[in-house]
Amino acid sequence: MNHGLRMQRSRPVGDAGSPAACTVPGRATAHVDDLLVQIAHGSRDALGELYDLLAPLLLELLRSRLPAGADARSALVDGFSRVWRQAPSYEPGPHGLDWVIDRVTGEVAGAER
Repeated sequence: MNHGLRMQRSRPVGDAGSPAACTVPGRATAHVDDLLVQIAHGSRDALGELYDLLAPLLLELLRSRLPAGADARSALVDGFSRVWRQAPSYEPGPHGLDWVIDRVTGEVAGAER
């Protein structure tokens, strides 16, 4: 099921070498919530759609938080594994994107402290 919310796979680089802002389409918040509910009920297709939607954003976020030379792609896969495992505990609402970001970047934030 394609809702036209897939993000571009490559992101332009802004001035000073920093990644350009990655925008998530306006209806994505509700869509992320819907996908998380489906994932909580075991939908691997929904997990794939969530990955396609958010992976570019999350990969750039991980790259900015991990030490130089760290494998951001591996951290991304680990993070989506946590999303899959923890989805049954997700409580639907407008916070789905934050919930996913916390699951994907949580280990990185803990390592920074």
